[in-house]
Amino acid sequence: MIVIGGYIDFESADEIAAISDAAREMVAETLKEAGCIDYDLAVDIANAARIRVFEVWQDQASMDAHMQSAHMARFMAALDPARRTGASVSAYAASSVTKMI
Repeated sequence: MIVIGGYIDFESADEIAAISDAAREMVAETLKEAGCIDYDLAVDIANAARIRVFEVWQDQASMDAHMQSAHMARFMAALDPARRTGASVSAYAASSVTKMI
């Protein structure tokens, strides 16, 4: 299992608003993909110019297929003109899961 987490910072919340339709489409389409366990993009409650990224993939092959998908390409094209100020997104190999709630 692969867990991805992190953030993308934008110059302003307006930049996020400009890509929100593309982001909604990408999340909806990604959740239909084989091997996708969870996929979320959310505006940070403490920073309206930051998107939080959280993904869980069954395996590397599933994640690789997602990165080559048409909806990912459309999202990246929508994201390209957005004024980003920073980002940190990392992938983690998970060997076990413990349900907390």
